[in-house]
Amino acid sequence: MAPRNNSWKMPILLGFMMAMAVLSAGAWFYRNSRNQQAAQAPAKPTPAVRPVTAIAVAAPANTSPTATPASILPAAQIPARPHFQVSVDPMQEFNENLKNDLVRQLSPNFPDLSKYLGVEGDKGADPELRKFTFQLLDGAAKVPESDQPAMLLAADLLASKIWCGDENKEGCEQVRREFTQRNLTFAHQELGGGFYYSRDLLWRVWRDYPASDAGARAFILLLDLGWDTSGVCAKGTDQFQEVIRQGESFLTDRSTSSNRAVVTLLLAQAYTSWWALSNQTSGEMSDYVDPRRYQTGANEARLKAIHYFESLLQIAPNTKLAEYASQALPPLRLEQVPEEYKFFCIYD
Repeated sequence: MAPRNNSWKMPILLGFMMAMAVLSAGAWFYRNSRNQQAAQAPAKPTPAVRPVTAIAVAAPANTSPTATPASILPAAQIPARPHFQVSVDPMQEFNENLKNDLVRQLSPNFPDLSKYLGVEGDKGADPELRKFTFQLLDGAAKVPESDQPAMLLAADLLASKIWCGDENKEGCEQVRREFTQRNLTFAHQELGGGFYYSRDLLWRVWRDYPASDAGARAFILLLDLGWDTSGVCAKGTDQFQEVIRQGESFLTDRSTSSNRAVVTLLLAQAYTSWWALSNQTSGEMSDYVDPRRYQTGANEARLKAIHYFESLLQIAPNTKLAEYASQALPPLRLEQVPEEYKFFCIYD
């Protein structure tokens, strides 16, 4: 059988191949044009980064106890706690004993000391008081060194009673010169309306005679004054911090001191103040206190105050110190807040 003739298929195959070539060329030109457009198109801008400033709320310098990180509540959210009052003046015994001991030691040479130590109120401008004070102070330079601390401490107690009102300009200038001649500060206090002594001798007794009985008592008086004798809060408002630092250092270095009970009291009061400041939510003090500044470490401060008050009951039973502690302890254990507190200074 003769073979079939397939010559009719050749034109069809050639047409198909030409169509495929055209389509391939078109696809190549399309892809090439798209790539060129993409290469020429501008890059999409990166979004701008807004700088953020971190702001830290400063808390009081941590002394002891160790402050642990805590959430700082808005002032309006700080819970209002019950308040309490203590009716005892815990420093009364200390101050009375100090005066009695100075009178007993110095009266043989200064028989009027008892009278002038009892001066109160408006007699601070009495020229006789001033004359006696400077007589005692000037005499300290002429006695044996062992007698000097007591004389200087007595002179300081007397000088702290001296003041001069602005209405007596000429007289105040004379008194200021008398103080200046003895290297003592008699500074003006605007809110006080006059000139007042800045307790230079108290610092001197503590600095120069720290091992003496008068030196230890000077330390306690300085601590009781918040470690700031300027009268104008020159060292800031938060005096409790320095009281804690100085008081705990004293107890560490002088664990056998006969004055450790009074220092323990002042430490307990300083820690109580920290706790109270962290809970100040109402009353006239709310204009001056931002409780949020004191929240960090506040509960640890309350526990420290409890510890020191409990120590007082052991080391000073049957004293005003122990009586004060016995009144303060129960409400502190219940997380109550003292109505009044020490070692927060306002000059306004």
